[in-house]
Amino acid sequence: MLIVPLLYFFYGNPAWSGVELPQDLHAVVAHATSLFVIVPIAVIGTWAYHRAGVVSWRSALPMAAFALGAAFLATRLAPIIPAQGLKLGFGALLTASGIQLLLPRRVRDTETKNGHLWLGAIGGVFVGGLSSLLGVGGGIVAIPILVYVVGLGLEKVAATSMAVIVFTATAAVAGYATAEPGAQLMPPGSLGYIHYMAGLPILAGSIFSVRLGARVNQRLSARKLRMIFGLFFLALGLRLVIENIHGLPGMG
Repeated sequence: MLIVPLLYFFYGNPAWSGVELPQDLHAVVAHATSLFVIVPIAVIGTWAYHRAGVVSWRSALPMAAFALGAAFLATRLAPIIPAQGLKLGFGALLTASGIQLLLPRRVRDTETKNGHLWLGAIGGVFVGGLSSLLGVGGGIVAIPILVYVVGLGLEKVAATSMAVIVFTATAAVAGYATAEPGAQLMPPGSLGYIHYMAGLPILAGSIFSVRLGARVNQRLSARKLRMIFGLFFLALGLRLVIENIHGLPGMG
């Protein structure tokens, strides 16, 4: 949610970033590079959760199996979607996320015994496709499916969602890396649509700052964190929607 807007700004300001990239590739390269950063973070997080015994592999693996193919196929679809369409989709996702964070939560702390595991697994198609197209982990879709369809207990939802993200993001990275946008179009330090020379500093900064983020998290209440991120996502999402909806064919 944070990496993609940063990369939009990065590629949209070549005088500042020093990176020249055709405008119609800004979105797909930003999304592909974001997923490149997500993979190692998700692997580290999933391993930590696994060691703590809070990953429900029984729920994660069927969902991941359906998500893998969708994530890879979406990497072939993303380059043919207008950049404004991808940015509009990401803006809508940010807006929905902001609204969700700002609304009062209904917390359920018990595990549902009659959850539909295979229906949840099929939901992995949406998780994989959304993750790959928009450059996000996919947790925003995976978590509601795990809670309301699979019936997974809340204590395992975040960990299991991250385990699914490992598979979906890896499949998407493989798809974007093996695509051929044309070497003359991509900046140096690229593999397929992945601009790894931009992704590596973001990854390094993320790893370096994670402890600071954890300290801030512990000092702020959950309500304040939800308000901060909710307002930020809502404002940024609405801006992206407004900026890009008029750029679509027939909407100008």
